[in-house]
Amino acid sequence: MRLGGAEVTVARRAAALLLLMTSMGCTSAPAMGDPTPTSPTRGAASAAATTAPSGMSPPVAASSAASPTATATPTSDAAATGPLDAGADHAARPLVKDNMVRPALESDELQDHARALFEAVTRDDPAVGDVFWFPKEPFLPLKDVKGPDKYWDNLHGTYASDIHALHRKRKSWEGTKFVKFEVGSPPKWVKPGEEANKIGYFRSFRGKLRYEVAGEASTIDVHTIISWQGTWFITHLRKFKK
Repeated sequence: MRLGGAEVTVARRAAALLLLMTSMGCTSAPAMGDPTPTSPTRGAASAAATTAPSGMSPPVAASSAASPTATATPTSDAAATGPLDAGADHAARPLVKDNMVRPALESDELQDHARALFEAVTRDDPAVGDVFWFPKEPFLPLKDVKGPDKYWDNLHGTYASDIHALHRKRKSWEGTKFVKFEVGSPPKWVKPGEEANKIGYFRSFRGKLRYEVAGEASTIDVHTIISWQGTWFITHLRKFKK
């Protein structure tokens, strides 16, 4: 039987396709008009489909240069923050490294915060002194206690009560003048796991808020300050009673 030119062309393409599939380890060629077989080079086959003759599956590419995949270097929070945060939660670990830097014992920020506390006492307005109080947002990942939010509320309420009590210690605060705040005991690094904390911090006891009344020196004791991201904050203004 003699084949026409078009039939010869189709037959030759089918034979070439069968040879190509055999060389790639395939046992059979796809049938005419069947969907393109699943292949690692599906992208190349799809591109070829736009030029393949009607009724014939596009040939499967023999090879394809795969795009190199960038491999990101894994980052370990534990490795980045060191052994001091071994007991910290995953969410708290990124905060630990910065907290290992002890805040300055003397700074404008510290004095501004202490001045605000002094004004809170003289005006009997605890909210004015909140800038010196340990904020709630970092307190929650810091403390390893049940219900840290309620614990913070309790401590903050005590802070307000202490300010009211200090205000009542003088019949009048007229003529008083803030002098300075002095950090008390040498700051100690409190490791995670101590004092029911997940993140380490520096802590100092018995700070002194110094002020004058008609030229006479006087002080307000600040029981406990701790560090957070380079800043000192109060956690207990007076001795805390559980």
